[in-house]
Amino acid sequence: PPPILLRVDIRDVLVGVYTRGLLLASTIVLVLGGGAMWLGFVLRRDVVAPIHRILGILGGFARDPLKQIAPEHEEPPKKSDDEGVLETETLRRAVIKFGSLLQVGFGEAGAEMLSKSLNDKGSGGAKGLALRTFGGHLNTGKVVHAFFGYCDIRHFTDLTEVLQADVVRVVNFCAWIVHKAVHDNNGAPNKNVGDAFLVVWKSKGGMGVREVADASLRSLVRTIFCVSRSAELARIAVRSEVQERLPGFSVRLGYGLHYGWAVECAIGSDLKVDTSYISSHVNLATRLEEATKHYGVDILLSGQTYGLLSPYIQSLCRLVDKVVVKGTIHPFELYTYDVPTSSSSSAVSDYFATDPTVSNAQFFAAMAPSLSMAFKRQFAAAVDSYLGGPDGSEADWPTACIMLSWCLEMTPNDGPSLAILSNME
Repeated sequence: PPPILLRVDIRDVLVGVYTRGLLLASTIVLVLGGGAMWLGFVLRRDVVAPIHRILGILGGFARDPLKQIAPEHEEPPKKSDDEGVLETETLRRAVIKFGSLLQVGFGEAGAEMLSKSLNDKGSGGAKGLALRTFGGHLNTGKVVHAFFGYCDIRHFTDLTEVLQADVVRVVNFCAWIVHKAVHDNNGAPNKNVGDAFLVVWKSKGGMGVREVADASLRSLVRTIFCVSRSAELARIAVRSEVQERLPGFSVRLGYGLHYGWAVECAIGSDLKVDTSYISSHVNLATRLEEATKHYGVDILLSGQTYGLLSPYIQSLCRLVDKVVVKGTIHPFELYTYDVPTSSSSSAVSDYFATDPTVSNAQFFAAMAPSLSMAFKRQFAAAVDSYLGGPDGSEADWPTACIMLSWCLEMTPNDGPSLAILSNME
C-alpha cells in the first residue's frame, strides 16, 4: 500500500507551552521580586531602622550624657503579628533605661567621664571591664569653681529608730523636694548620704556667677518652704510614735551654702566608681550646715556666697556672726536667710514658690523674710557691737547683750540672738 503521510501542526501547542512557561516564569519572578522587596522593606523597618535609631541614641548619649535620652511622649511600641513587642524595640527601650540609669547614677559630675569612656575606641573584654572603661579617668580630675550646698534632715537618728523601714519615705520625699528645687534652678544633685544631700551649682549655659549665686539661694529657700508645706511629711510627723519620742516634731532641713573651688573627679576602683568633688570648700558647706543647729536657723551662707548675691537679695539676708571654722585659718562671716514658714506665709502661692518660670525678683519678693525692719536694724546694730569692727577691737558686749534682749522681745526664740547671747556668756 502507498505510504500514508500525516502532517501535524503543533505550533499552537508550542505557543501554548511557551506562553504558559513565560507566564509561570514571570509569576515566579514577580513573586520572588515582590517577596524580596517586601522582605527588604520589613528588614529596613524592623531591623535596620531600629538599629540606626539605637546607634543614634548611643551616639547622642556619648556626645552629651546629660541630654534627655527618650522623648517625653513616646509612640506605643510596635507589635508583630503574634510575637508581642519586637526584639529591636525591646533592645531600644533597654538602651534608654540603661542610659537613664547611668545619668541618674553618675549625675553632672560624671558626665565628662561617661562621654570620654563611651567615645574610647579601645578594646576590652569582660574581665576588668570597669577598670579598662573608667580606669583612665580614675587618676585624673578637673578643678571647678562652684556653689556647694549640703543639706541634712533634722533628728534623723530618732526618726530612724521610731519609723524604722518607714523612714525611707521621709528620706525619699525630702530628696525629691531637694533635687527638684536644685534641678529647676540650674543645679545638680551630686551625692545622697543617708539623711544628707550634696548639691552643686556651676556656671553653665552663659550664666554669670551672680546669676548662679541667686539660683543657688533660691533653691535652698524653695526647699525649706516646700518641706514646711508638705502634707505628706506632716502626716508622718504627727504620728503618735513620732510625737511621743519627739514632742512637737515637724520635718525640717538644715542647709549650708559655700562658694569655692573643688576637684571634680571619679573616685573608686574597678569594683565601684563614684563621681564627686574633693576640696576643703565642700567640707565648709558641711560645717555650715552643722552650725545651723547652733544658730537655730535653716540656712547659713558663707561670706563668699553672700558677696556674690545680687544687691536686692543681699538686703534680705542678715549677718549673724564671724567665725573661724575648723580647717580654716581666716575668719569669715556667716549670713542667714529667714525663710517664711507655712504658718507665717499662708498667703504665698505655690506658683511663686515652685514655678521655675517665675523670675528671681518675683520669687524673692513673695518669699521675703517676715522680720520687721525695726528688728533688722536692732539686730544689725547688736551684731556690730558684738563683732566690734574688722579686728574686734571695738566690741561692746554689754551693749550687744541689751540690744539682743530687745530683739528677743520683738521676735521671741530668734535663733541667732540666742546663739550670740550664749557665745558671750
